[in-house]
Amino acid sequence: MKITIGFIYSFSTQVEMARDVINEFDEKPELHFGYGILDDAIPVARQMVANGAESIIAMGGTAKIIEEQVSVPVIPIRVGILDIIKAVEIARNFSSQLAITTEIPVKGIDLIESLYQVSVKQIIFTDKNDFLYGLTKAVHDGCQVIIGKSKLAVELAEQYGAKGVLVTYDQDILREALDEALRLAVLRRREKEQYILLETIFDNLSEGIIVIDKNAVITRFNLAASQILKCSPREVIGTGVAEHFPELGMTETLNGRSIVENELVVVGDSQILVDNTPIILDGKIIGVASTFRRASEIQKMDSKIRKALRKGGFRTQYTINHLVSNSRKVKDIIEEARKYAQVDLTILLIGETGTGKEVLAQSIHNLSPRRKGPYVAINCSVLPENLLESELFGYEEGAFTGARKGGKPGLFELAQNGTILLDEINTIPLNLQAKLLRVLQEREVMRIGGAQIIPIDVKIIAAANQNIFRDLREQRFRPDLYYRLNQLCINLPRLHDRQEDIPELAQVIFREMQQKFGKKTFLLPDVCLKRFAELPWPGNIREMQNLLGRLALLCDSKDDVLRFVDKIIAEEERYGYVVDSHARESGVQAAAAPPPSAFSGLPTLREAEKEVIRQALEGCGNNISSAARVLGISRTTLYRKMSDLHLDGKR
Repeated sequence: MKITIGFIYSFSTQVEMARDVINEFDEKPELHFGYGILDDAIPVARQMVANGAESIIAMGGTAKIIEEQVSVPVIPIRVGILDIIKAVEIARNFSSQLAITTEIPVKGIDLIESLYQVSVKQIIFTDKNDFLYGLTKAVHDGCQVIIGKSKLAVELAEQYGAKGVLVTYDQDILREALDEALRLAVLRRREKEQYILLETIFDNLSEGIIVIDKNAVITRFNLAASQILKCSPREVIGTGVAEHFPELGMTETLNGRSIVENELVVVGDSQILVDNTPIILDGKIIGVASTFRRASEIQKMDSKIRKALRKGGFRTQYTINHLVSNSRKVKDIIEEARKYAQVDLTILLIGETGTGKEVLAQSIHNLSPRRKGPYVAINCSVLPENLLESELFGYEEGAFTGARKGGKPGLFELAQNGTILLDEINTIPLNLQAKLLRVLQEREVMRIGGAQIIPIDVKIIAAANQNIFRDLREQRFRPDLYYRLNQLCINLPRLHDRQEDIPELAQVIFREMQQKFGKKTFLLPDVCLKRFAELPWPGNIREMQNLLGRLALLCDSKDDVLRFVDKIIAEEERYGYVVDSHARESGVQAAAAPPPSAFSGLPTLREAEKEVIRQALEGCGNNISSAARVLGISRTTLYRKMSDLHLDGKR
C-alpha cells in the first residue's frame, strides 16, 4: 500500500516542482495537493488527514501552525539563508527599506544589511493575525519591499502599495522535505504497532515517570510510562525495577555510580530518551526518578542535525573558462591548475575573500579524471565543532542522541571517486585537525560511534586566507597538517595586483549582469574602465560583481553609465567598502574591512615555511628523522626544503 503524503503549497510552481522531484523516488508515494497559507491551511490539513495522508509538507510558518491541529507528522519546508540572500538581492533593486515575514528570527540579518546596505525589518508571526498586523505596520513604518514565502505576502504587500518579493527554494530543499515526510510516514506505520496511541509526533509529548525507593522498588508508574513501555501500573508497582527495566540504569543511579542524562536506551522493542535524577534527603539518596520521552523525539533531533547550514553541493557550475585573465600571474595559475588536476596530491588554495578560490577548486575538479564523480564542498567555519565532525566523518546509528536510524555517511564518503573542498580550513579546531591529518595520511575514515575502517578515494582541495600563516605562528594550526595540505599550493592574487585584467573582466561581468536582468547589452565606456583600474578593490572580484550588477540594473546606455558610475563608487567609499590606494598601501583599512592586524606584517609563504621547519628542527633537537615525522614529510623532502631555504639544521 502506497504511502500518502499531503502537500500544502503556497504558490503554484511548488506543485510542478514536487511532481518532478517525486518521480525520482524508487517507491513513489501518493501526493495529495492543497492550497493553504497560515491559519487558512488548518481545514486543508485536516481534510488531508481524513483522506488518508500519513504526513504533511508545508512552508515553515504554515507547518508550525497546523502541526498542533493534526495527528500526523508535519514537515516544514525551511528555506535557507542563501535563499533569503537571493531574495534580498532582488528586493534591494527596488528599495533599501525591506521587511521579511518569518515564523522564527532569521540569523545573520545584520550581516545581510551590512553586505547589501539595506535595512531589513523582521515580521515575526505565529498566526495570520500576527502576519497581517506585522505586514501593515512594516509598510506604515516605511518598508517599501516585503519579502515573503507565499503569494499572500506578495499580494498583501502590493495591496498596501509596497513591492512584494517571493522567497523561493530549489529542488534539493523540496527533495529533502519529501524524503523526510516519507521516512516519518514509514516510521509512524511501524510505531502504530508498538504504541497504543500517538496523538502527535511534533507536539510536546507527555513524559513517562518511574519512581523507585531506596530499595529499588517501583513506587510510582504513571499512565504515560504505561503507554511507552507497554505494561500496566499494576504489573510493576511494588516490584523491583531491575526485574522489568534493567536498561534504564536506575539501580546504578541509586547506588551513586552514575547519573543518566538524555541517554538513548532500548527497553524491549521501544527506544526512549532517559533522564535519571537521584532523590536526595539530608545528603542521602533515598530514591530515583526516571523521566523519559518517546522514541519519536529522536526524529526532531535528527532533523536539526541534517538541516545544519552547509555550503556547497554535489555538482559544479564553474570551469577553467570562467577564469578571465590577461595577466601573467593568472595565466600561470591556470597552467598550474591544469597540471595539478591530473594528479591526486592535495592542493592548498590561499587567497583573500573574493579572489576566486571556489571557482578555481571547481575548475580543477572539472579538469581532473574525477570530473564525472561528485564535487562536495563544505565551509569549515559555519558549523560548530560537533556538527562539523559528524558532517565530515559521518556517524553510526545510536552514536548520539538524535542520530539518524541507520547512521549517516560523512562528506568524505559522499565524495568517493570525486573531489572534496575544505573551505576555510584554518578554522578547524585542533582536535579535529588531528583526525583530519589521519584521513590525509591513511586515506580512510571511521564514522562516529563506528568500529569499521572505511577506505576513501577522493581528491582533496583545501582553501584558506592569509590568516593561516598567523594561525601557524600562534599554534592554532598544526604544522604537520599544513604540510599534508600543502603538497601543491596555489596563491591567488588580489584583483588590485592584476590590474591588466580589470578592463576585460569588467566587460565580461557587466555583460553577464545585463543578460541576467534582461537588459540590452553594450560595452562599458573606456573612461569607466580607466576609473575601475584606479580602484583598490578590497572585496576583489566579488566587489566588482556587486558594483557592476548595480550599474547593469540602473543603466540603459553608455550615457547612463557615465552618470551613475561615480555616484555608485562614491557611495561605496562613503560606506567604507573602498579604500584609496594610499590607504591600502599604508595598511589603513576601511571600517568594513578586516582590521590591519589580520593582514599587516604577514610573512611570505617562503618565510612562513622556513619558520615552521626551523621550529620543528629546534623542537626535535635537530634530529632530521623526528622533524620529518612531525612535519608529515619524508627525510628526502625535508633535506630538499632545508637546502632551498638555506637551513643548516643548526639554531
